[in-house]
Amino acid sequence: MIDRKIAPHSLPFQPFSLIKAQSNILSNGIQVHSLCAGSQPIVRLEFVFKAGSWFENINGLSHVASKMLTEGTSQMTSKQIADTIALYGAFVEVHQGFEHVNLTFYLMEKNLSNILPVIVDMLSDTICPENELENCKTITIQSLKVNKEKTQFLASNEFKKALFGFSNPYGRHYEEEDIQSVARKDVLNFFQKFIHLGNMEIFVSGKFEQTRTIKLLDRYLGTNIGLVKSFKNENYPIENPEPIKVLVKKEGAVQSSIRYGSHIINRKHSHFIHFLVLNEMLGGFFGSRLMRNIREEKGYTYGIHSSVHSLLHGSYFVIATDVKIENTRQTLQEIDLEINRFKTELVPQNELKTVQSYMLGRFMNSINTPFSLMDKFKVLHFNELEYDYFDRYVNEVQNVTPEQIKLLASKYLNTNQFYRVVVGGQD
Repeated sequence: MIDRKIAPHSLPFQPFSLIKAQSNILSNGIQVHSLCAGSQPIVRLEFVFKAGSWFENINGLSHVASKMLTEGTSQMTSKQIADTIALYGAFVEVHQGFEHVNLTFYLMEKNLSNILPVIVDMLSDTICPENELENCKTITIQSLKVNKEKTQFLASNEFKKALFGFSNPYGRHYEEEDIQSVARKDVLNFFQKFIHLGNMEIFVSGKFEQTRTIKLLDRYLGTNIGLVKSFKNENYPIENPEPIKVLVKKEGAVQSSIRYGSHIINRKHSHFIHFLVLNEMLGGFFGSRLMRNIREEKGYTYGIHSSVHSLLHGSYFVIATDVKIENTRQTLQEIDLEINRFKTELVPQNELKTVQSYMLGRFMNSINTPFSLMDKFKVLHFNELEYDYFDRYVNEVQNVTPEQIKLLASKYLNTNQFYRVVVGGQD
C-alpha cells in the first residue's frame, strides 16, 4: 500500500527545446503560421480576426457576428455547412474574446482539400440569414438570463467594470436589450469592416506535410483578394483609475461571490514572471496559502483562486471565491492577512521549491502537443515577444528568491489600492 505521507521522488528539471512555428505569406498577403508536430494526422486550422469586443460599436455585436459565421452563405444553409463538415469527420468551433474572433477547424489532413472550399465560402460570402440571426439572438438572451442568476457571473462582470469602467471594452458587458437591438445590417457591416480576408491570420498546427499544406492554403485562400479595410484601433482610457468597492445585493442568494484585486503589470514587464510565482504561492494552485487558510483551516469556501490576466491593452490581478454570506467579512480579512504575510516574512525555501517545481512541471506539460505549442506561439505573436521569453520564464522561475518575493508583494499587492466587488450579500 502506498504511504501517502511520503512525497514521490522528484527529478531535476531537464533542459528543453521548443518546436517553433514557421511563418509564410500567401500570394494575397495573408500571413500563415504553421507548426508541424505530433504523431496523429490531425490538423487544427485557425482563422484569427482582429474583431473582438474591442472593435464593436454595439455591445454584444462581436459575439453575435462571430456566431453567424457558421449560419449560412448564399450557396449553403447552416445545415448544409454542418453536414458537409461532419461528412469529412471535422469539427468547428467559434470563440470571441476582447481582441480577437477565432474560427477553428479540427480535421484529418487528408480531408483538408474537401473542407477548404466550405471555409472559403464561409469567410467570403456569409449572408447572415434573418431567421438564423433571430435564433442566435434568442439563444444568447436566454443564456444571459441564466447566467445573471449566478453570483459568480455577476461578480466577474462587475469587477471588470469597476477596474476599467463601462466605456472601456474590457469593462463592458452586453445586456438583453443590446442583443435584441442588433440588426442584420449591423452584423454585415461588422463583417465588412473586421471579419474578412484582409484582417485575418491563419494558424495551422498538427501532423501534416508543411509545403503541401501551405500550397493548398494558397490555392484556396491566396487567390482571393484580401481587401484591407483601414480602421482606427481605439485607445480607450481606464475610466476608474482609483480603487472602488462595489456591493450588489442579490435577492435569495445564500452565498457571496468575491472578486478582489487590482491593475497589474503585463507580460512584457521585467517583474512579470516573478510575480507569477508570487501569485502561484498566494492562490494559484490547490496547495496555495489561500486554499490552506480559507478552505482547509477555516472551511469558508470550497475553493479560492488568484490569477493574473495579461491583456493587450491592460492587465489585472484578481482573487476569486464564493463563500456563505455570513463569512464574507472574515474571508476578506483572511485574504488581507495572507497578503500581508508575504510583505513581512520571507517565504520558506521548501514552500518556494514546491511552487517552482509545480510551475515548471505544468509548463513542460503545456508544451507536449502541437496544438499547445501553437498556443504558446500565439501568446508570443500577439504580445510581440520572441521565443526567448520561455527560456527567461524557466530561468526566472527557477532562480527567484524569497527576498524578491517579499519585495514584489510590497510593491504590487497593496490592498489599499484593490478594487473589491461582492455580489450576493455581506454580513
